[in-house]
Amino acid sequence: MPVELRLTKRFLKSLQHLGDDEHARVEVALRQLQQSWGAPHQHTGLSVRRLHAGYFECRAGLEIRIVFRAGNQGLDLVFAGTHDEVRRLLRQA
Repeated sequence: MPVELRLTKRFLKSLQHLGDDEHARVEVALRQLQQSWGAPHQHTGLSVRRLHAGYFECRAGLEIRIVFRAGNQGLDLVFAGTHDEVRRLLRQA
């Protein structure tokens, strides 16, 4: 059963800085994540990994990472951006 994805304001704002190709990759990655969350062998292609304190990331292509938090009711999408942007975000958290 697909997990619920909740888009935060920060996530929506981060999408504004992405190009059309990157948007398309994010959409594909989110569909895959939604269908495969909770089944580790199914989401290996997304390179899902734990960052810290409940935060995870997955890849949307080679350049873009999607940061999210796992909760009881689903996944809160926090940010989409490059590896360096994600590192900056985590330093602020």
